[in-house]
Amino acid sequence: MNFKEEEQPEEHEQEQEPSFQKVDKRHSAEQEPECGDEQETKAEAAAQQPVDQEEPEMAQEVPLQALDVYDTLRFMISLLIQQAWVSLGIQKAPGAEEVEQDLPQAKVAIDTLEFVIDKLAPDLELQERAELDSVLSNLQINYVKRA
Repeated sequence: MNFKEEEQPEEHEQEQEPSFQKVDKRHSAEQEPECGDEQETKAEAAAQQPVDQEEPEMAQEVPLQALDVYDTLRFMISLLIQQAWVSLGIQKAPGAEEVEQDLPQAKVAIDTLEFVIDKLAPDLELQERAELDSVLSNLQINYVKRA
């Protein structure tokens, strides 16, 4: 008999309904929440909005296949500019504690930058071309001063 008495509370616990309510928060912004007394915060509402409404068009991720060669060259230009400044000893390398100068690498970065800008020229607007030419000139002047 003791065995059955111990078994009954377990059965009774299994028959009880849970004291919490499951709420599916994956619904769209137009649907009402299933639980009437629970109000959503602004953050929850924003999290439920589709990504394309939440972010500006420029901040969206672009699939790698959608990048053309000119986009790749623009990315490469930004890397070369950064590397040139670091190699000239004007900026610290990311994670470095001190500025280090490496003029041979700076020369390669600057020369390659000039070549890439020329290849990108058909896709550049006048203002963008002027900005890149200005950066290139500044890098070349700083190289001459340090060489």
